[in-house]
Amino acid sequence: HRTLSLLLAGFALFPIYTSFADLPFWNDVAIRIMLLGMAAMGLNLVLGYGGMVSFGHAAFMGIGAYAVGISSYFGVYNGWIHIGLSLLICAVMGLVIGILSLRTSGIYFIMITLAFAQMLFFGFVSLETFGGDDGMSIDRAEFIIIDLYEPLRLYFLVLSALIIVSILLMFIIHSRFGVTLRAINSNESRVEALGLSPLKFKITAYVISAMICGLAGTLFASWQEYVSPDIMHWTRSGELMIIIILGGLGTLAGPLLGAIVFLLLEEFLPELINVIAPNYSENWMIVFGPILIAIVMFGRGGLLGVLLRLVRQGQT
Repeated sequence: HRTLSLLLAGFALFPIYTSFADLPFWNDVAIRIMLLGMAAMGLNLVLGYGGMVSFGHAAFMGIGAYAVGISSYFGVYNGWIHIGLSLLICAVMGLVIGILSLRTSGIYFIMITLAFAQMLFFGFVSLETFGGDDGMSIDRAEFIIIDLYEPLRLYFLVLSALIIVSILLMFIIHSRFGVTLRAINSNESRVEALGLSPLKFKITAYVISAMICGLAGTLFASWQEYVSPDIMHWTRSGELMIIIILGGLGTLAGPLLGAIVFLLLEEFLPELINVIAPNYSENWMIVFGPILIAIVMFGRGGLLGVLLRLVRQGQT
């Protein structure tokens, strides 16, 4: 947990650096990292700890985002109501999808979660009232005395949500529920033989992870001041999975570390390639892909695993 605490402390102190260096743009980059990191932490509960490969968690981010967009369309701008609606709808959808999909496993579970996500994606594309495929512009939510048009207030609201999610997941992972969830991942038949119902634990974890992704989507919409179905496309779910595997599967700090490295590579690689080979700067993904593959293949335990091994070697 020390790594997670250091990362959160780094985000808390980061605006001081951007203020002195006059680089306000990087606050926006940090907000995006925190929001994707939060969503990845939610998915990691079922993927890393529960062993459930869900390919549809971006749908819950989309539900959270549209909770803001549709509420704003009908004149509801209160951010607390947006968050409440998002958590409620994501919990209900997570329960329904979980009950229907968690009776299967492996490739069947992956395909069912992907199918539900794509159904929701095309459902929102067809809603012309709310912008359809083009999406809709919205105003930032109102949090009573918090003016989100003040950039640093929005930054620290997102950071506060990330800290709350981190503490919640910390308690969950170390609770009896978390121990049982890891045991189900390790040997579901043995847990069932002990008289426990693995399905109940998996559905509960699925609902919690859906709500966390919904919260990230709600804050994402307020930050961007724009909502579109793109946020729930299956490629976004793929991004979240890459971030988790990159950072460290089944660890608390891994998804956040993965989000930092993933988005910084996305930010700096095009510029670096532009310096080395200007004609190929638009093809930066050709370099990005092999870097990710190399880290996943040779960095056992992800970046967090590599980092911890280096620290142990330094201590010895």
